[in-house]
Amino acid sequence: MKKSIVFISLLILILSVDLCADVDKVAQTGIKMLDVGAGARACGMGEAFTVIGQDASALFYNPAGIGEIEGNFDLCAGGTQWIADINYVYVAAAYRAGTVGSFGLSVITSDYGDIIGTRRAPENPDGFERTGPVDVGAYCVGVAYAREFTDKFTVGGQVKYAYQHLGESEVERIGEDFDTLAVKNEISTMSYDFGLIFYPGFKSFAFGMSIRNFSPRMKYEENSFETPLTFALGIGLDLMDFLGDNPDYSFNIGAEMLHPRDWQEQFHLGGEFGFKDMIFLRLGYKFRYSQEGLNAGVGISYGGVRLDYSYSMFDLFDDDIINRFSVGMSF
Repeated sequence: MKKSIVFISLLILILSVDLCADVDKVAQTGIKMLDVGAGARACGMGEAFTVIGQDASALFYNPAGIGEIEGNFDLCAGGTQWIADINYVYVAAAYRAGTVGSFGLSVITSDYGDIIGTRRAPENPDGFERTGPVDVGAYCVGVAYAREFTDKFTVGGQVKYAYQHLGESEVERIGEDFDTLAVKNEISTMSYDFGLIFYPGFKSFAFGMSIRNFSPRMKYEENSFETPLTFALGIGLDLMDFLGDNPDYSFNIGAEMLHPRDWQEQFHLGGEFGFKDMIFLRLGYKFRYSQEGLNAGVGISYGGVRLDYSYSMFDLFDDDIINRFSVGMSF
């Protein structure tokens, strides 16, 4: 056990050193909806969820989490009211097939709101004219598998198909007759997640890691990019372990460090206080983000049904609160 704790501490120290470096890596990924937090419970804790997540929503953070679901089946669904009238809807399900392992399915869709297209019009005083609504959208579907190899070690992986379309563009084509050519702006790719959770044997302390959104490069016109690849290293613990026998209360805390493909290193810290596994209060903070920071949420669980809400502060727009709602059940 001591060797495991030393190994984990060394990994955390290595990433902590990297946190001191400011590196400008913006605008290097696409299909950014894969980078938006899903699940009101996770987001209420500042997305410090690499180890804490043990329900179907873990598919959006660490697929190993579905290997530890309670019962045989878990389902969650919800939505995010994002900035600029953008909305995301997600559904995730996990089934535990005994010693064979757990299987999962996840779906995310996006609604970018009403976008009006334009095109150049030199004869117009404004230099352009409106062409009407633009059909834009994106979705991602994933299939996952996880297995508890022992009571201390769980591994999981997920294969995803992501698709995005951003309407059509009119490209001028010059030949014998001048005309325009309609070009569809769409991309698709396979993307992969991998994760693990390890319990070294010190009370409920757990260590976990995940690699999310690993994909080949895609291309829009002349610009190539990847999906938002992220490496996360996290720990989790129920603080009530140190306060004697308190079956009516829980106080889970999570902390994790992230190494994203398109931003500087980031840090998530969050907590969840529970009373009789029925009422939950959550608080979290996301460090080294340009806009996001404070997160909070509440949850109710009864008879296998869960209702959760969270909000996140986002200072860039006038409507600076991001609302998330989710419902789940397990049996």
